[in-house]
Amino acid sequence: MCSPEVVIIGAGAAGIAAARHLKSLRVQPLVLEASAHIGGRAVSDNSSFGQPFDRGAHWFHSPAENPLRELADQMQFEYARTPLAEDYCRASAPLSAAEALSCAEAVERGFDRIAERGARGLDVAAESAIERDARWANVLAAEFTAKQGVSPAQGSSLDYSRYVWRDADLPVTGGYGNLISRLAQGLPIELATPVTAIDWRAANGVTVQTARGPISARAVIVTASTGVLASGVIRFSPALPFATEAAIHALPMGHSNKFALSFTQPVFGDLPPSLWFPVDAPCAPLELLLRPAGAELAVGIFSGEFGRELAAAGAATMREVLLEQLAGLFGHELKRAAAASVAVNWDAEPWVRGYVAAAQPGAADARQRLAEPVGERLFFAGEATSRCYMGDVHGAWLSGIAAAEAAAAQCGLIQS
Repeated sequence: MCSPEVVIIGAGAAGIAAARHLKSLRVQPLVLEASAHIGGRAVSDNSSFGQPFDRGAHWFHSPAENPLRELADQMQFEYARTPLAEDYCRASAPLSAAEALSCAEAVERGFDRIAERGARGLDVAAESAIERDARWANVLAAEFTAKQGVSPAQGSSLDYSRYVWRDADLPVTGGYGNLISRLAQGLPIELATPVTAIDWRAANGVTVQTARGPISARAVIVTASTGVLASGVIRFSPALPFATEAAIHALPMGHSNKFALSFTQPVFGDLPPSLWFPVDAPCAPLELLLRPAGAELAVGIFSGEFGRELAAAGAATMREVLLEQLAGLFGHELKRAAAASVAVNWDAEPWVRGYVAAAQPGAADARQRLAEPVGERLFFAGEATSRCYMGDVHGAWLSGIAAAEAAAAQCGLIQS
């Protein structure tokens, strides 16, 4: 291993961004990644379906201001220039145009009510803004859960109101994980190197303990998820300040897992790449990503507690639920064409332990507290620390840049 000035824990978007920024400042980083791959929750499977399948993050949010989209343009990296078609459906057919419009408008009004509470400074459960007797209330609750990974009862109205989401999402057809991996090229990264302890008590540096031995540096940037941090698998000496520890536990991980299924023959007719929201699925919240990049592929995205429980039940159960939903929409004969599949359970990934960090009601400010430096040598980054782009890859990316800048400045590493 090289002798780093700053150790970065985690080779996801935040860690890669931090390392790139430090190198631009002529500061020597070293990235330590516990898993065997780069990208964190942005990882592409390039072998199962003959095209990239993103196991986690899969599209650019707020593309007009997304720095990763700008980098993709510079690298001529493939992503869709138009958003997916979106529709609402029942178990057996799409909604009529009138019903779909009614549903979409009701959901938009509901999200506006949640955001309005937050804009007034109310840090309460988002559920308080949902009119439970309203016709499309269950759809609003399902879409909130799909966005946040937790139910409206578990999510903060203030946290939601701070989120910046402009313009329609654009699918990263070349694979979001592949993009992050390309951006990591040339960086000093040690994979399969879990960090077990961080000693930040020294006045002039830190010591990071790994299975390969200790590493000393001037500072450390921790980009591990709040699920990993809350588990205690990384020990801190001395213990983290109460405010930092409380912030970690106030940002528990939500849940969103996937099951992708390919077909040996066309089963969706001339349907364009689409995102469908079933309004009466007994397993709601459920999203159906159909024919991404034009391939004969369906991806079920299962969120919230249902998503956690379904993934825990196993791949066979996930497959059955997705197939039944698709069969109701496109005919039971499609089951005979079902072929290769991939099940994704982020809750079971030991170096992730969930989907994205969701602020509990009353705890929206925990993101800022977690982002604050500790002892001038210890810094945190990642989507959990992003105030405006929480849960997004570009939110993690920007947080990594901010942490790198702060670490270099506070440790006197920036060269003139």
